Amino acid sequence: MIENKLEFQRMYEVERKLWWYQVLHRKVLSQIKKHFRALDPELKILDAACGTGGLLSFLRENGYENISGFDYSRHAIDFSLERNLDVSFGDLKNVDAFRPGETYDIICCNDALYFLTDTEIINAMTIFRKRLNKNGIILINIHAFEAFSGTHDLAVGSSRRFTFDDFRNYAVSSGLQVTFKTYWPFALSLPILLVRKWQKYQINKGKISTENPDSDVSYPGDFVNGLLRSTTFFEEFILKSAPFGSSLFLVLKK
Repeated sequence: MIENKLEFQRMYEVERKLWWYQVLHRKVLSQIKKHFRALDPELKILDAACGTGGLLSFLRENGYENISGFDYSRHAIDFSLERNLDVSFGDLKNVDAFRPGETYDIICCNDALYFLTDTEIINAMTIFRKRLNKNGIILINIHAFEAFSGTHDLAVGSSRRFTFDDFRNYAVSSGLQVTFKTYWPFALSLPILLVRKWQKYQINKGKISTENPDSDVSYPGDFVNGLLRSTTFFEEFILKSAPFGSSLFLVLKK
């Protein structure tokens, strides 16, 4: 995805209004508020592999001012700068090289670690721990379960998906502990699974190109988008930690 400008363009255009991003951003904000209790505009927040800056924009709108991020893609950085965000180049394979010596209260890393090998993931999480202030937290979202792979995985260059067992092992190896985990969206798992199965069928039949695949990141219209968002919000209300879903959300600390 790093050189796929079209995919970043799509993300930039929809991530502030698409239900999936809205739910993810609310999950991040909810965990920050839960951990730190009161709003503190001076909390230092880093979004590692921040993409086009949607999460940072959302956090800024909710009162957090000391925010920054990095990304490996020039396209992602350019879109983030259009939002007047403090974003510059950085590499998850060498996190120490990004603003050496700076530490953070919150480090977010959403849907990016799949680019790395197991060893590189452990190394990145180890550095996150070292760059974390006392009482700080790390928030990670990653796509889960191979059954949910589809055209989006091809478009963003993902070759695998993860389970909680993977990240439990990564956490132990990097000196971190998981304080919260959930798969999501549980209530929409079946329709998402059916869509991805259909995509795989079309790929196998040659009806979808694997050389220049398009992801399924698109705005479905106000009614459908609102329905999907409301369904997932209600799921969060009644189910604290779900056992299955296309994404895995984690909170970790030292």
